[in-house]
Amino acid sequence: MNIMKNILILKISFLAFTFINAQDNIQLEKFQTFESYSNESYDHPLRPQFHFTSLKGWNNDPNGMVFYDGEYHLYFQHNPLDVVWGNMTWGHAVSKDMVHWKQLKHAILPYKDGTIFSGTAVVDHNNSLGKNTKENKAIVAFYTHAQNSKSNWFYQSAAYSLDNGRSFTLINEGNGIVQNQGFDRGERDPKVFWHEESKKWIMILWVKRGNDTFTGPDTGPGNVTKLGKVRFFESNDLVNWRKLFDFDRNWVYECMDMVELPVDGDKSNKKWLLYDASFDYEIGDFDGKTFTTDGKVGKGDLGKHYYAAQTFNNSPDDRVIIIGWLATRDKNIFIENKTSWNQQMSFPSKMELKTTMEGVKLFRTPIKEIERLYLKSYNFKNKSIKYLNNKMKSQEIDLVDVSFDFEKNKHQKLVFDIGGEKITLENKKFIFQGIEVPVSEESKTNFRVLLDRSSIEIFFNNGEHVLSSYIDPNKKNKRIKIESENNNKLNCNLNIMKSAWIK
Repeated sequence: MNIMKNILILKISFLAFTFINAQDNIQLEKFQTFESYSNESYDHPLRPQFHFTSLKGWNNDPNGMVFYDGEYHLYFQHNPLDVVWGNMTWGHAVSKDMVHWKQLKHAILPYKDGTIFSGTAVVDHNNSLGKNTKENKAIVAFYTHAQNSKSNWFYQSAAYSLDNGRSFTLINEGNGIVQNQGFDRGERDPKVFWHEESKKWIMILWVKRGNDTFTGPDTGPGNVTKLGKVRFFESNDLVNWRKLFDFDRNWVYECMDMVELPVDGDKSNKKWLLYDASFDYEIGDFDGKTFTTDGKVGKGDLGKHYYAAQTFNNSPDDRVIIIGWLATRDKNIFIENKTSWNQQMSFPSKMELKTTMEGVKLFRTPIKEIERLYLKSYNFKNKSIKYLNNKMKSQEIDLVDVSFDFEKNKHQKLVFDIGGEKITLENKKFIFQGIEVPVSEESKTNFRVLLDRSSIEIFFNNGEHVLSSYIDPNKKNKRIKIESENNNKLNCNLNIMKSAWIK
């Protein structure tokens, strides 16, 4: 009887295995749609020309950003079946310079009863996972396996690649390596990095939102405050993770990232920057066991459309480069115009910590590789507004990188009309789309604008304040004009750009 019972169990197991694999094959055929992208092009009049977009379908959060063997990898939240959010899959693109991208086959596809939410990727430099070969080090991806059934809670899974990030093998058959921590069904978005001082892999995971999502008597004055929670873990092997500590703040909400940066370029004085999807951040010290800050919260982007940014792991130089999702959900011109793609990424920017009168703050500026897209450049030094307007009225600025710097005058009002987008300087502040940006206390002030067809990114005071926003790509105004009561003199650096896509 025991023999027959064991044979029956084996048959049932084999049938179950066959069914599961059949289901996985169906999933592969359903979601690996990249072959259908071959008929798409980048020359559509509404498509951004130096900001990454998927050839086809929806994209949102950047994921798994990592550098390996001469390539920058940009994975991203992707719907391979439609131009709206859903069916979350890791799309994939590679670049040699973070400017010119080539999209590849989708990297990690939905499996079982779940989709592939945001996460990170690392190069296993010391073979912690034990999968490295003589030819290749493993790229290890960590992501949230988001259960479709509302009764099932999210958990964190992993996969590894031995072919330069082109394809991935699931670790633990795709089941969780970090189980749900019991705070929220939607715990998500693991960030993993190597911490040299402790010689450990560190994972940070958002597990609980702050009291802005709670209602009821316990949130009133004098009552218990419900804080958001980020949980820190450590690991030796990238599979088994041990809880270190919790970081509790009201502001934390999904897509956490954490990076170490020198202060004022001094490599002997480094601080850690922790930030979330909406780019609230704190600066502090991390020793591998705890993260301590002064509690001061900064804002990395003042615009309404910069979200879920991530930095590259394993960067080949000392730069810390960040890319965010330029979310256009509230004004979706792509859906209205029935395009085959939807959403875009920000242009890559370099992050630095600098000392200001208000303490150490985050500064952010476009990467220098943008110069590879300059078609024509003009450098106007100490020229009057009238002179500049005369020179620039003949320049069409569909794609532009332009900057201005000038002496401040508290009684002066300046309006910079850049392709129909107006930036006003008045009463010691800049104003754009109703958002006020403080002006530097120094005698001079400056700002820089990256204008693409459907986005604008403005860097004030050498990147001390950044404002990213969606704009309407259908506008006919493609000129620069400065409005002022006085014919003051300014410096202007104007760069007319070419497409990163069109050869």
